[in-house]
Amino acid sequence: MASIPSEKQELEDEESFSYAVQLSNSIVLSMALQSAIELGVFEVLQKAGRDTPLSSDEIASRLSCTNPDAPKMLDRILALLASHSVLNCSVHPDQHNLGSFHRLYAMTSVAKFFAPNSDGVSLGPLIALHQDKIYLQSWSQLKDAIREGGIPFNRVYGTNDFEYASIDSRFNQVFNTAMINHTTIVMNKVLQSYKGFEDVKRLVDVGWRSWCQR
Repeated sequence: MASIPSEKQELEDEESFSYAVQLSNSIVLSMALQSAIELGVFEVLQKAGRDTPLSSDEIASRLSCTNPDAPKMLDRILALLASHSVLNCSVHPDQHNLGSFHRLYAMTSVAKFFAPNSDGVSLGPLIALHQDKIYLQSWSQLKDAIREGGIPFNRVYGTNDFEYASIDSRFNQVFNTAMINHTTIVMNKVLQSYKGFEDVKRLVDVGWRSWCQR
């Protein structure tokens, strides 16, 4: 005879199921985040400032959206990002429609990394690279690479991603933009903590095919 599950077991099962569903839909978050970046949502909120939260209607108007349903569609994306603490969200009653409400959104300490900083860089291009159609296609070979050997990207395109970038100008631009943005952010953080370069007047990076000088 099967034992009756305890309240604790039922709670753990519900939590496990909820997390499994979250993982099953995890691609939705990354795609929503990329869409918000490409639309310029984080730039709009950054210009407004944390103390001036905006509604989806206000954000849509500043993005020059011509779609009349844009505010509603945008609100669903923003609410999703807020549920993952990417944005701050506050709910307010609608003064013009009794019983209704509207959400206001503002930047968080996480969101700032998705808007251009004082150096003009962000993590947006890195997300664009990871979700580019070239990289997404290579994931389809992960299972077969495990079974048969090889590297997923190489199995799809017949070469590695560095060499592929040399023959695909569009992907090359996406790749280099992502690397420049990412490394600029990371190296600035390294330099803030590491003091070994304080007396260095010029530092040349010779390890990357796009020659750059700091």
